[in-house]
Amino acid sequence: MNLLNVIWAEMKKSHRHNFNNRLMYFSLFVWPVIQFVDSYYAFKPFNLGQDSPLSRFVPVEKLGLFLITGCLAYIFFWSLVQSAWMMGYEREQGTLEIILLTPAPRTLVMFSRAAANLLEAVWLFSIFAVLTILFMGGLHVAHWWLIPIAVVILMLSAIVWGGFLNTIFLFSRDAGFLYTIFEAPMAFFSGVRMPVMAFPLWAKMIAYAFPLTFVLNILRSIVLDGKNLSAIFQPLLELFLILLCLIIASFILVRYAEKHAKETGNLTLF
Repeated sequence: MNLLNVIWAEMKKSHRHNFNNRLMYFSLFVWPVIQFVDSYYAFKPFNLGQDSPLSRFVPVEKLGLFLITGCLAYIFFWSLVQSAWMMGYEREQGTLEIILLTPAPRTLVMFSRAAANLLEAVWLFSIFAVLTILFMGGLHVAHWWLIPIAVVILMLSAIVWGGFLNTIFLFSRDAGFLYTIFEAPMAFFSGVRMPVMAFPLWAKMIAYAFPLTFVLNILRSIVLDGKNLSAIFQPLLELFLILLCLIIASFILVRYAEKHAKETGNLTLF
């Protein structure tokens, strides 16, 4: 019950502060659509035949599905990177103390904040993505009950990622450079537009540092390749271990930052 109360309070706060304008929803829909169209037509000038290098990693007839699933998952994660970046405005507006003085556990507040921002930021584009996937066809889902599981995996992974970023941005004086580090590399290395298997070894090492890489692997395995639960067990286990590490790291960082604040009177850890 306490968890639901915290999530609901953060949802109301997020709606009143960030989503109180219809133009905001318009931008949340138009920008991802433009990004998808840009990604799709960026491939058009190149050879997309069966002898193209890309066909070794992605069937060219499924290129649209490959890109729309990448854009969909990326929007989930990107919206929470942006949400964490907004933590800087908490300092400017003097509302940071509300987070630190609340009787609710700070780690719970961080993850609740991520969940609250996620739901409102992605629902409109999610509808567009689902309709686009159905329009394109080419789905090869062996077990349709895996689709809801994939959606839950996507949402939980994004929330854990967002909660971890919220924790980092909460105790940083200037997190602008962190936004640059987490936003652009995640879009490139996680396989949103290009398959990770086409990367060189050094790029693959960077890609596997982002949970979005594993989420996309699982999602595309279900939607594009028609794999069953046993076939995605290994990436699912790897994703679980990464998310567990992020949760533990968030908990430790919050405790250490609070201890630092009590000893020094300074809310900035780094």
